[in-house]
Amino acid sequence: MAPAQPQTFTAGADPLTKFDGAISMANVPRAPDRQFAFHGFMRPWLGIYAKLIAGGKKPPTHFHVHQTEFFRVLKGNLSVDINGHRVDLTPKDGEYTVPPFTHHVIYGTPGTEQNEVEFEVSAEEKRDGEYAMDQPFFENWYGYQEDVFQRGVKLDFIQVLAMFDAGDTYLSPPAWVPFRTFLSIWLTIIIGRYIGGLLGYAPFYPEWTTDWDAACDQMERHWTQKRFAKRDAQEKARRRFGLTSANGAHANGKKKAL
Repeated sequence: MAPAQPQTFTAGADPLTKFDGAISMANVPRAPDRQFAFHGFMRPWLGIYAKLIAGGKKPPTHFHVHQTEFFRVLKGNLSVDINGHRVDLTPKDGEYTVPPFTHHVIYGTPGTEQNEVEFEVSAEEKRDGEYAMDQPFFENWYGYQEDVFQRGVKLDFIQVLAMFDAGDTYLSPPAWVPFRTFLSIWLTIIIGRYIGGLLGYAPFYPEWTTDWDAACDQMERHWTQKRFAKRDAQEKARRRFGLTSANGAHANGKKKAL
């Protein structure tokens, strides 16, 4: 067990493409009441989705507490499991709403896995002081998954919960578990935020986070995570990867050639 050690530097990537092209998401203009808005492509026959399909599995079912999530299929077929019941979406269905506390997961509709899915996803704006599903959450969760499934990094449950806690996202226990929603929330907070923070598990990493200052602002709000909020960490990460710094200089101090 160990905190994440990012194998790639993808902060600032837009679109963000992961798993050999299996998923790609780009920022698009968002409505005033939305926290984020992404225009995405899912290619179920590639990367992590192909592995899940081959094993008869799906991405993890989860729920959110503070935010309503919205999906709109622009091309292809997308399925959403809602509290254990499958809903198939196509462009004619318009925007589909997933309210808070709804156990859900999205995936390519079975039987159409060779079709590219074009979609939009967004979520309502967070209220002050609340953790929220936002761009830093997606960047770090996808970055960590890619390291696990494609680079041999061992999956660490505490790291997963640290990221999910910061992104208003909670894993769904099986339906037969009593008080499963309540238990998931408190286990995620206690293990992800408190125990994880004390053991060195950050919810965000500078190598993956575009708005590092915003991530630092959030981590500074909790005493177990304040030590991860190092404002200069991203520039140091750039130098480790030999990348151009934010001001246009290379790690060796030379300016990038135009």
